[in-house]
Amino acid sequence: MKKSAILLGLVLGTASVGQVQAQTAGVIQFVAGDVRLAQARGGERAARKGVPISVGDMVMTGSGGLAQLKMGDGAIVVVQPESRLTLVEFHYSGQEDGTEKVRYRLERGGFRAVTGAIGRTHKKNYVIETPIAHMGVRGTDHESYYFPATGPVSGDGAKPGAYNKVNTGMTFIRTGAGEVEIQPNQVGYAASAGEVPVILRTVPGFFDHSIAPRNARPSVNPAPDAADIAHVEQDVELGNLVRLIRTRGPRVAPGTGDGTLVAYSLAAGRGGFGGSGNGVTVVDNGAASTTGSSGSVNWTSWHGGVAAVGGQDTAGSTHVIWTTDKTNLAALPASLVSATYTYSGTGPAPTNQLGVAGTINSLSVGVNFSNQMVTSYDLNASAGGSTWNSQLNTIASHSIADFTGVGGVRVTGTCTTCGGTTSGSAHGTFVGSNAVNLITTFGLSGNANQSLSGAALLSR
Repeated sequence: MKKSAILLGLVLGTASVGQVQAQTAGVIQFVAGDVRLAQARGGERAARKGVPISVGDMVMTGSGGLAQLKMGDGAIVVVQPESRLTLVEFHYSGQEDGTEKVRYRLERGGFRAVTGAIGRTHKKNYVIETPIAHMGVRGTDHESYYFPATGPVSGDGAKPGAYNKVNTGMTFIRTGAGEVEIQPNQVGYAASAGEVPVILRTVPGFFDHSIAPRNARPSVNPAPDAADIAHVEQDVELGNLVRLIRTRGPRVAPGTGDGTLVAYSLAAGRGGFGGSGNGVTVVDNGAASTTGSSGSVNWTSWHGGVAAVGGQDTAGSTHVIWTTDKTNLAALPASLVSATYTYSGTGPAPTNQLGVAGTINSLSVGVNFSNQMVTSYDLNASAGGSTWNSQLNTIASHSIADFTGVGGVRVTGTCTTCGGTTSGSAHGTFVGSNAVNLITTFGLSGNANQSLSGAALLSR
């Protein structure tokens, strides 16, 4: 006990020395089974209770190995069996002044962590790297896993890729294609560096075997509490945001979910990526526009790279579609169990990132009002010599609440000139007292800064 106390004091005393290559950042609280420490200064040693952890060290666990670390900012980290976790960066001077920072690199396997002072005030200063995705936290108890395409993968139905589960608070998982924010009891998943992360329908079985920290609360002064979590929720404007999904490029400010649907491409100089939203602010900045209507449905398209959506400049055209007769879904008759909505040519022409107008060749949306799920979203559209095919992402959850809310549903597919898979989002609003129509927007992103966005009126 005395030796451990001395070592932990050393951790706190040396944590501010950011210039030291092998900066002491934490201490091993206990180990079980096969655990080794690959040290930054070279060589390996058996990991034992009381051994300090320095910047650059890698904790390596065998099939039955487990290690719990206590970090200098009060965080607790449990490295799970068959894992490789490196402490890439750590700085904590005892103050949350913006200089505090921690960065982990997860090469394989997983770990569970209850965060301490780092990341509580300055959220961006807590980073988890994997070979295909980055993760961040906002004051939380979370679990991160990475299974490479080759090598051991969990026997509980896990696919290769990066996973992040939230127990308390909030996290995000980000790839080069986009980002998804994760709420408690949800799991974010990234299959590769080129695919947008998604929220899984169910929690994979391997999380059931994850070992929790012996001390579930970090020893920081003061410890994170409900007020911290409430502040986090205000920061991301939760409300209707079950899943806030960000497209590639600069973040577009979230919408209000009021039923005014938006489709856009971000300015080419910032990526040229497509997206859609619900109630996102649109500023036309004097751009030329075309309008149209059908019954209670109206739409407007602003052309050229002049308009701004959610605080970001756009390219091509920006499409907005809305209705003055929004369906009250709670009042639908019980006899309306499911429906399929199809496109018959009503709405603005879709456009690519250059503003070239195209056509929606076909579009259908299936919904099940009984279980409140979107069952299909099948799109075939062309613009500028490219043909895009998109469907619902098969591993993500697609509720009607998501579809008609801020987050939208995830779609993936192909583009004839994109050289790989495409990804994006789609939103919808039901029209009429009996949901006889549906309006929708979609924004798709491909390689080489290609994108497609559009809006449409469908009927059943």
